[in-house]
Amino acid sequence: MRFKDEFFGTAAQVSVSRRARDTWKLIQDDPRYAYNGRIVTVAGFIGNETSEKLAALARLQGSTTCHFLPKDRVGDIERLLGGEGLACNVWEFCKGGLAAYNAAQRILSTYRLPPDISVARIDADKSAALVSEFAKMVGECGVMVMAGRVMRGLDMPGITLAAIDDSGSIVGSAWGYKCYHPKSKFSDFAFWGGLTCHPERRGQKIALVLGALSIVWLWDELEVRGFCTGIAGDNTASFALCEKLSVLPSDEIGLGVSDPEMFRGTTLTK
Repeated sequence: MRFKDEFFGTAAQVSVSRRARDTWKLIQDDPRYAYNGRIVTVAGFIGNETSEKLAALARLQGSTTCHFLPKDRVGDIERLLGGEGLACNVWEFCKGGLAAYNAAQRILSTYRLPPDISVARIDADKSAALVSEFAKMVGECGVMVMAGRVMRGLDMPGITLAAIDDSGSIVGSAWGYKCYHPKSKFSDFAFWGGLTCHPERRGQKIALVLGALSIVWLWDELEVRGFCTGIAGDNTASFALCEKLSVLPSDEIGLGVSDPEMFRGTTLTK
């Protein structure tokens, strides 16, 4: 089945997503880079080229990130990019492994979703309307979804989960994508997260259970052995949720880089 391209968010976010998809087609065989459905990123510190590649990607796409960047490298790279007229922001890079899998198993044995909630996987069979509604709810929670083909599992291995109530409304989300190159040292990691819940349903463990389901599925079905996600420093709710799943702050960060002329200060996620 053929799909039209599906991109979501603000005009600036859609522009970045489209540019990222096209950029990825050119460099997808290079293990220094990754594409998670939002953006082409630099995967880890790659020596003196790190700031140069980030600057080029930021200008091509409007924005980019560096995942797994050691904290002791951040200051120098920020100064170099600032000198190029680019804006930087930092996310804590939280990671988990076997402890996260075990925590997810414990959560699933302890908690159940409310009786009016079912879980659906976003895949090739889901309607464009449902995927659009999913993206809208997640966006209203301050998180940017991936391109439709990625959420549907068509462009990379992964899973996107939606919690749906009896009325058919989307009320929660979680996802994880095995987006790092097979030759990268991060190849067994999944870029994971997207744990959101509609404000009226918070406090019912919906995001926690979906997050646990996604971790177990990624571990069992895709042999993922590491889970990573970037969280803004003031997002205490996400830190608390990830802590319950043993996805914890590390000695690395996620560095966001944007071209103010193109991206106009809009962020990819919170």
